[in-house]
Amino acid sequence: MPQPAWVKSRLAPEPAFSRFVYNTFFKRSSSYMFTVISVATVVGIGYDYAMNYYWDMCNKGKLWVHIKDNYKEEE
Repeated sequence: MPQPAWVKSRLAPEPAFSRFVYNTFFKRSSSYMFTVISVATVVGIGYDYAMNYYWDMCNKGKLWVHIKDNYKEEE
């Protein structure tokens, strides 16, 4: 009797990359939490930099940083 396709896929060996990722980052709860916290921190910092760049790009010439030289006091 032939096996259904879903059984064959379950019995197939898993790829080495996914096994490495699971064993390295997700197997133990401590490594899982470290991965989650690390990725969240890096993504949060990257998002912050990206939004600051977008804000500065959209408001170029309107922010104090860009126009403060126009109001410099003479000594």
